[in-house]
Amino acid sequence: MRFLFDASSILQLIRGSKEEKALRMLTENCILDLTKYELGNALWKEHVLHRAIGEREFREFLDLLRSVIFRASILSVNGERLPDVAAVATREKITFYDASYITMAKIHNLTLVTEDKELAKAASKHTRTSSSIDVSSS
Repeated sequence: MRFLFDASSILQLIRGSKEEKALRMLTENCILDLTKYELGNALWKEHVLHRAIGEREFREFLDLLRSVIFRASILSVNGERLPDVAAVATREKITFYDASYITMAKIHNLTLVTEDKELAKAASKHTRTSSSIDVSSS
């Protein structure tokens, strides 16, 4: 079974697993092209706004993010799929970002891996869902 990991699940994986295990899980699985921006923004917030991580940790996480991007298959929402994403976002009353994950998981027959309970609830109407904890323990 192949997976589409959202940003919340990748953050959970890299925080909760050894680096090698996290990278192994992401190899041969998928992320969206927007995931790298979501992850970069989350790390930036922790470093700059919240001062929760220092410069060294920030750089280490960015290096790990680079490794994730090199190993995962990156999916993009093309122009033809924008109406599909908009329909899911409208129907489920979720962000366009979240609807992109649902739409691409459904199109590519992937299990969406997320830690976001609202996203998982909306996605479960369209595709299989899981959490990073469940995926990493199987």
